[in-house]
Amino acid sequence: MELVELSQRESGLHIEGFPDAVKVIAIDGPRSKRLADLALHKGDLAFADSCLDAINISPEKPTVIREALWRSAIVHFMKCFGDSGTRFQLSSTKILKGEPPEASMAFEYFKHLRNKHFVHDENSYAQSLPGAILNAETKSYKIEKIVCFAAIAGTLGQENYDNLKLLIQKTHSWVIAEFDQLCDTLTVELEIESYENLFKKESLSFRVPNNDDIQKKRNAP
Repeated sequence: MELVELSQRESGLHIEGFPDAVKVIAIDGPRSKRLADLALHKGDLAFADSCLDAINISPEKPTVIREALWRSAIVHFMKCFGDSGTRFQLSSTKILKGEPPEASMAFEYFKHLRNKHFVHDENSYAQSLPGAILNAETKSYKIEKIVCFAAIAGTLGQENYDNLKLLIQKTHSWVIAEFDQLCDTLTVELEIESYENLFKKESLSFRVPNNDDIQKKRNAP
């Protein structure tokens, strides 16, 4: 799986590095849908990994920078395993097959951290305890002030960092291998078709999303 360089021309987007090419044709079907999903998974995993790397070069103060990168890394990693209904869900069972039990335990930890703490507030990692400061009897009024003690559990430690890094790298490698294998399969299928039929296929096109698209599910390729 490699990145391609694009340039803007009057006719539209142009893929660089292929001097003999005459056209970029769009492909469809279940395999192309899976290929597109794998590419999106790869993007999320690369972003999550970059967030972890950025933590190491971020200042300790303000702490919000490192915490934001940490939470973003977890959210984008777990996004690949969520059932969005738009792209297929990665399977931790498949990806971690043959790994020590600790790998699955670490995965479950980050899944619950994302689902029950960072994205939804359900567990005791975030607590808020209301109370009232009671004055001595010598004062003319009993309650001095209503207070609320808030406590948020810290999760960015070296062990958690290392575990997430390994999970991201393992998943990233699996996605790339699946993507490359699928590209080989699609290449064989397309080579069987006649050049005339291939040339008649629609050109690959891209539509810039607008504000109305924010609430809509995207169409499958």
